[in-house]
Amino acid sequence: NEQGRVILRVELGEDGRVVNASMKSSSGYQHLDNAALSAVKTWHCKPSVINGVTVRTVALQPFNFTLEGR
Repeated sequence: NEQGRVILRVELGEDGRVVNASMKSSSGYQHLDNAALSAVKTWHCKPSVINGVTVRTVALQPFNFTLEGR
């Protein structure tokens, strides 16, 4: 019955891969926080481009863990 919201600070490199991810706000449950960190580290995104040059980007990424009954 654990639910929560994790907010990560994610830094993307010039190639669009995650070069750093850290906890901005915890869900209160370590395994949910770890699941969010593990997931984001596998991401590959379209890199940001400024004036035709790819640049590092930092963003906050929320993860919502909710239970839904069936």
